[in-house]
Amino acid sequence: MGLTRKQISTVAVLLIGTFVVVLNQTLLSPALASIMRDLSIDAPTVQWVMSIYSLVEAVVIPLSAFLIGRFSTRQLFITGLIIFTAGSLLCAFSPGFIFLLLGRVCQAIAAGVFMPMIFTVLLLIFPREKRGSAMGLVSLVIGFAPAVGPTLSGVLVDSIGWRMLFVVITVVGVLLVLSAVKFLENYGDFERTSFDKLSVLLSTVGLVCLLYGLSTFSSTTNPAMTAGFIVVGLVVIAIFVRRQLKLENPLLKVTVLKTRNYRIAIIVAIINFGVLIGLGTILPLYLQTLRGFSALETGLTLLPGALIGAFVGYFAGRLFDRWGVRKCVVPGVTIFFVGTLGFLLFDMNTDLLVICAIYTVVALGIQFLTTPMNTWGINSLDNSVIQHANAVTNTLNQVSAAFMTALIVSISALGSTIAPNADPTMQLYEGDHLAFVATAVLAAIAFIVVMFFVRDKRKRDTHIAPMSMQQFSPSENTDEIPVSRAMNPEPYFVTSTASIREVAQIMVDNKASGVPIVDHNKMVVGFISDGDIMKYIGRNDGILDSTYMLYQVPDPQTFPQRISKLIDMNVMQIATKNVIAVKSDSSLEDACRLLSEKRIKKVPVVEEGELVGSLSRADVIRGTMANIVTIKAMAEKDDAKKPQLA
Repeated sequence: MGLTRKQISTVAVLLIGTFVVVLNQTLLSPALASIMRDLSIDAPTVQWVMSIYSLVEAVVIPLSAFLIGRFSTRQLFITGLIIFTAGSLLCAFSPGFIFLLLGRVCQAIAAGVFMPMIFTVLLLIFPREKRGSAMGLVSLVIGFAPAVGPTLSGVLVDSIGWRMLFVVITVVGVLLVLSAVKFLENYGDFERTSFDKLSVLLSTVGLVCLLYGLSTFSSTTNPAMTAGFIVVGLVVIAIFVRRQLKLENPLLKVTVLKTRNYRIAIIVAIINFGVLIGLGTILPLYLQTLRGFSALETGLTLLPGALIGAFVGYFAGRLFDRWGVRKCVVPGVTIFFVGTLGFLLFDMNTDLLVICAIYTVVALGIQFLTTPMNTWGINSLDNSVIQHANAVTNTLNQVSAAFMTALIVSISALGSTIAPNADPTMQLYEGDHLAFVATAVLAAIAFIVVMFFVRDKRKRDTHIAPMSMQQFSPSENTDEIPVSRAMNPEPYFVTSTASIREVAQIMVDNKASGVPIVDHNKMVVGFISDGDIMKYIGRNDGILDSTYMLYQVPDPQTFPQRISKLIDMNVMQIATKNVIAVKSDSSLEDACRLLSEKRIKKVPVVEEGELVGSLSRADVIRGTMANIVTIKAMAEKDDAKKPQLA
């Protein structure tokens, strides 16, 4: 990867930290029933351990730019880890629910602080030409952690107890702090920014009041007070939004929501994320409290959906590049909606495999929908506001997770209200069924929004997959013109030890768009084009798009810095190594098709892997003009072979 041993250690610490933080989002799902029994609390109360985590993250995430500019990355990461570990320790030994909640608040504060910072630092550590690898590593971690969380939780809860979850996290946190102290260095010189303290206060008060009202409406003995909290929350949030519109440097630049496509994408995204996290809370409660399954069985039920969903989410972005948004999101939202209808079939005897299959379908639909919608929305914005859009998206996702969880669990507590004369078991069933109806209604809203408002404005370019080494064999048709008749038999080339400076000079002197790279035996080992150079020196923002977060970090290097670094690099560092080549005796017609379909300007011509020439589009034109007499004779011969019409 081009990293030193210390940098590799730093990357390992950062990735493990990312894994633990993202794992924490889903780890508690199978433990909720045990926490309810142990602390003698009901479902609307226990859901706070999930929703408070998302809510605090939503408040802290907009402050990340200020914190990164004010403190060094080393200070921020280590301090965040200490707060996270202290919160985990408090959760592990909490004597009551309020202490468990305080511990979760500490964990969420730390997560909101250093998750954006981790992503930024990883981009700075990796060489520019290896940043795709960095994004792949982070995406793998973010996709894998939520998948294994419920299963790992189920094993620990069934064998040792729910407190052991936090003991394990505490131990890992201590080890990470010690490793960070030893290996982590400061990266980047970030601009100092300020933040509006009143905006933070307004967002916190408004969100907490609204969440409390939604969490207690189904079980309150004082409906007026609950309604008051909801009204106060809405009013304070409205004041917050109004203030953001007036500030020159707002905490959240809500004006990005004026862009139609981005606004539509946000609506679908918050439904997706809210339903996913809400189901992660209500489904384990249904399985354990109502059906009597163990925490491990619950975790295993959620595992296939999380794993398959993460895999599908990875490829959904690539399919978006190839097909456009509508061909991706229409199947995705349809699968999502139909899957939630499956929840309505659940009863007291539904087989566990059926439950697993339906949840997997829903998770697959959500993942297939999320990345294309996010990308479509972000693409509609000007580059200057993308950072603000990231903050808005991530904040609203966390707010949605908190509110949807509170809403769905509170709806599930209405069982005693809608069936007052039923036995307690049937009341639980009626409440859970009503919660599943709510998820289907939310999915229906997403379905309607996508079907009526998401459109491809213009046809997108076809995505070209990475090319593999391929040699076109000679045609058996002796009437066809071979490549050797049109190729340049004295091609320009460089050796694998050359620098970009040498390559650039050859391109300038000979007006060449690309140059083959050979080893000491003149065997083709790579190809460098002007496109490879443009890709390196052009702006390259880091993008991470997953169901759980969306980040886009601006390229930290200036244009002159990128050119200065590139010019003395070895050619193989940015060259295409899996090269398409054609044989000298292969058909010129096939070579033309290759140049057209792959949208490339030049290919090496080889014999048994050794470079013997090159073929460009200009060579094809020159070759055909030079052989026009022969070509016309061949055409007349072909005309003579055509059957005569009667």
